[in-house]
This record gives sequence, structure tokens and C-alpha cells, in this order.
Amino acid sequence: MHSFSVILLVALAGAVGTLLRMGLTTLAVRLCGGDFPWGTLTVNLLGSFAFGLVFGLVRSRGLTAAQEVVLLVGFLGGFSTYSSFAFQSLELLSMGRMTAALAYVVVTNAVGIAAVWAGLRLTS
Repeated sequence: MHSFSVILLVALAGAVGTLLRMGLTTLAVRLCGGDFPWGTLTVNLLGSFAFGLVFGLVRSRGLTAAQEVVLLVGFLGGFSTYSSFAFQSLELLSMGRMTAALAYVVVTNAVGIAAVWAGLRLTS
């Protein structure tokens, strides 16, 4: 169980990550145009790199559990949840669980797209 101060820091870090995502997405559209989701692509790739970097620091530098949750769940969760998806996919691959990794990637993407479609259908 996390203390109230850790929960508050996760919320604040999430807000910062969300604002950074919005800023980078806006900048990418301004620089590259809106004919392709450059902002989302940029955020997802940067978020994935940052997730690997922070997780590596957790392992090598011994960040506390509170620091880990604030950075990975709070900041990067607000910035890009894709980074968690990419990391979890890599974890499954590194454990030799190829079928599980493939299923996770395919189901997440296919069912995710279908869920967006279903949500849109319900509102039209």
C-alpha cells in the first residue's frame, strides 16, 4: 500500500506527463502537419525510450519503489501508456514466451481498434 504522499506525487507526475504529451503533440503537428499522427508516434517512441531508461535506472541505481511508481506509473503513464505496452511485450519476449507476446500485441491492437469502432458506433 502506498502512502498518501506517494499517491499525490503519482497524480502530480501524471499531470506533468499529460501536459508534456499535449505540448509535444501540438509541436509535432505544427512541425510536421496533421496528415499523419506524428504527435502520437513521437510521444509513444519517446515514452518507450524513457520507460526503458527509467526501468534500467531502477535496476542499476536502485531507485526506491516510490520513485519507480511516481516515474513509471505517474509521469510516463500520463505521458504515454504505450510505453508500458511496449515494455510488457518485450518482457514476454525476453522470457521466451513468444506466443504470449504475439497474442498480447495482436489482441491489444486488434481489439483496441474494434473497441474504438464499437464506441463510435454506439454514439452515432
